[in-house]
Amino acid sequence: MTGNNSSGSPLSVHVSCWWAGLDSAPTSVLVGVSGGADSVALLTAMVAADGIPESRIVVGHVNHGLRDVESDEDAQWVASLARSLRVQHEEIRVDLGDQVSEEAARRERYGALAEMAVRNGCRGVAVAHTRDDQVETVLHHLLRGTGLKGLAGMSDRQPLQDGLELWRPLLDISRAAVERWLQSLGQSWREDATNRQTRWTRNRIRHELLPVLERDYNPQVKEALVRVSRLSSEALGIVDEAVRQLAQTCVLQKSPSLVRLDLERLAGVPEPMVRAMVMELWCSQEWPRQGMSFAHWRALSNLVREGTAVDLPGGVRARRNGSVLRIERDP
Repeated sequence: MTGNNSSGSPLSVHVSCWWAGLDSAPTSVLVGVSGGADSVALLTAMVAADGIPESRIVVGHVNHGLRDVESDEDAQWVASLARSLRVQHEEIRVDLGDQVSEEAARRERYGALAEMAVRNGCRGVAVAHTRDDQVETVLHHLLRGTGLKGLAGMSDRQPLQDGLELWRPLLDISRAAVERWLQSLGQSWREDATNRQTRWTRNRIRHELLPVLERDYNPQVKEALVRVSRLSSEALGIVDEAVRQLAQTCVLQKSPSLVRLDLERLAGVPEPMVRAMVMELWCSQEWPRQGMSFAHWRALSNLVREGTAVDLPGGVRARRNGSVLRIERDP
């Protein structure tokens, strides 16, 4: 791997310091690069002389094909960038079919990145979510009636799949700072016209809701949401440990489509703690969360004490049978 001439730049130093905070420096990492400013900046910072030259970098590009010729041009541009930086490059094209949604695109994208990472012997996948993405995520979750986990937003590192980790080194950096840094280097990037289309909820939050909140309610709303995220993350760490201990005592069986809980061991446990545990179990099962509202989570947790059954989004059914709660998803 050969570095560029961005030595001494703040962003590459930030990435290097973030990398040093990992338990051990990975020998290989896949970097998800769409061609947009954020991912181009992450890749450029990583290959810089003061970035992470001790690690082998593989560029992974996911072509959703949603913009026809423009999508193919993005893929060609990313391949050219990888060649100019002398790093390995891979591309996977995914077909969303009729499931053109934010959730479907995200699921397919991470699946493709994980596939490329495994194929190239990478320990993890680095993606370029910024502080602005964190703000939009927290606000999006808040509008959907989220719990503590949603308010915490994205973590800078988390399990992905197949033993991989997902890394977000730019989570404390603003999108504006990323673009200023690229401009100072004379490094171009691709603009995705769909990022301005307001049919997507996240785009409406970015282009319509946040500007109104900043203008009419709180000019520092982004900083306030980041603070909420950090405080929620701290509190979540305490709750997560208690939830793990509770799950160890009451989970009788766990498979990809089924979880069985011992209701006798949940007797007397406060409903919010039971709710937190079933939410964690749901996430660990990788069942779809998008349709789950607070009312759904509460109905599920209340089965510990009363009721016999509840049907939930995503083809999940919960049935109480004597001292066992059976939560099962259709294959």
